[in-house]
Amino acid sequence: MVLWTKPPTLEIFAGDPVEFEGPIIVPVQQVEGKPSIPPVLEKLDKELSLGVRELVEAEKIKGKKGELLEIVRGKKIVVVVGLGESPDAETVRRAYAKASKKYVNTHESVLLVVTPLPEDLRVEAYIGAALGVYVLEEFKTEKKRKLAKLFVDSGLKGAEEAKAIVEGVYLARDLANAPPNHLYPERIAEIAQNLFPPLGVEVEVFDYERLLKEGFGGIVSVGKGSAKKPVLIVLKYRRGEGKPVALVGKTIVFDSGGINLKPSHSVGTMKYDKAGGAAVLGALWTIAKAGLKANVYVLLPAAINAPGGESYLPSDVIKMWDGTWLEIGNTDAEGRVVLSDAVAYAAKGLEADTIVTFATLTGAIVLALGPLIAGVFTRDEDLLEKIKDASKASGDKVWPMPMDEDYKPLLAKSAKTGDVNNIATRWGDPIYASFLLEKFSHGKRFAHIDMAGPGFGAEGPVPAPDYWPKGSPGFGARLAYELVKRLVKG
Repeated sequence: MVLWTKPPTLEIFAGDPVEFEGPIIVPVQQVEGKPSIPPVLEKLDKELSLGVRELVEAEKIKGKKGELLEIVRGKKIVVVVGLGESPDAETVRRAYAKASKKYVNTHESVLLVVTPLPEDLRVEAYIGAALGVYVLEEFKTEKKRKLAKLFVDSGLKGAEEAKAIVEGVYLARDLANAPPNHLYPERIAEIAQNLFPPLGVEVEVFDYERLLKEGFGGIVSVGKGSAKKPVLIVLKYRRGEGKPVALVGKTIVFDSGGINLKPSHSVGTMKYDKAGGAAVLGALWTIAKAGLKANVYVLLPAAINAPGGESYLPSDVIKMWDGTWLEIGNTDAEGRVVLSDAVAYAAKGLEADTIVTFATLTGAIVLALGPLIAGVFTRDEDLLEKIKDASKASGDKVWPMPMDEDYKPLLAKSAKTGDVNNIATRWGDPIYASFLLEKFSHGKRFAHIDMAGPGFGAEGPVPAPDYWPKGSPGFGARLAYELVKRLVKG
């Protein structure tokens, strides 16, 4: 299904949990500060002599949020996870991920006991566990992962949607984490052409010659310095009656900075600069597999920003697809250049009604919000509320950022020779970039999600959610899917 990493299957275990051969994960909540032992754990305790009463008295089982206790009796393993009082979806996802990932390399199957949970949270237990056991091993000679099946002890409402969500995030993770010599622009186009037509999605690829011919000056300029030339990938999912939504993802396969070369300490992670494109492609997989009644276009301007004999230069003035003359102040502000072409095409070429960009765009947003939260820039309050609601449902955190009118005049003032510059000032650059992208949306409903923090993952001092892997976590894939669901409802 996906590139390389197959999610564990979801199956129902209808037998006695005592007979399950593999780790059994059981939730414990708190009631008035004390652990509430569910019947299934009482039964396991009786049959396997777990010593639950003694563990409670010793305060090793408290039911506290984040608690994890592994109890081993011979070959039997029972893992107690604490959920605290009134757990929400994020608490459940993290708890089951934290427990299940312990057994990725040691067991083929894990049983997720979900019956003690409210029905709406049971599916989140599976999603958390499935995302928690993701490991990219395509480029490892020795494959260590054994875990292939996740069992639940009852049927899940929304199981097919949940599987589609997991598959979409796995696809986004594989795309974002793959090295650039294996996932260059044309290869991404080939993957889209192989994966999506069987799902009823049209795939159109603008190769380098067509980009030149049709005047996509931004995408061409950013990618022409590389031997692997840029492409624009357009996917069309049409199963609804409403106005089309365009998801545009920055797909810079590797960002060297171009002529404004990045310093060596920051260039090594730049394969993650395609995380925005990975997110919207993963979202489209989920949309199509879930059969959402919607009209959705996904645009991936894919390029490698590399220095070379044909590279674009600071002070170049580029004619964009919509005829705007864009002056280049810095070749390392390349994401907004390729996105501007794609946004303009979504607005005027595809006549999308709503356009949302997902991009690892600025380092400044990481300084502001850190590695776990994306910034949202929009002047449409209704769209902002839908993004915030989608964020809450997905676990992909966002925070509203200002698009203050006082910054808009920078667009006209920024360019000395062209109509507008790709940069204006280092102060408030994410705001400027958002106004620039909005300009190319030509009045359409617009939002920009700067996901430079979570798109690159959280391997620094800030602890990541338990269901995030090392590297890029596929941030934005479920967020975009949940957003489209809300846009379809109106």
